[in-house]
Amino acid sequence: MEIETLGDCLTHSVTVRVFCAFGPYTKGMQRGRECNWSYLADMETLVLTRGRDFPISLLRERVRCPRCGSRRLRVMFSVPTNSGEVASAMAARRVG
Repeated sequence: MEIETLGDCLTHSVTVRVFCAFGPYTKGMQRGRECNWSYLADMETLVLTRGRDFPISLLRERVRCPRCGSRRLRVMFSVPTNSGEVASAMAARRVG
């Protein structure tokens, strides 16, 4: 079993957490702070807006931080611990 689309994530109860990766920056003589925004994405909303067949590999490229507007985001997928088969499929996908 492979999890490749948002529909697969919804079916197997995979959760998605998005973190802003915009670090400290300098703009001229001013130094800005890093953005520490994070959000537990609602999988049903993602499926409604992107579609069941949307590949999870493209998700990071299609979202933007609502706080600072950065496109530098990290996306973390979490598989429920009671589903060993799904966890091994995600681990195999990550390695390969």
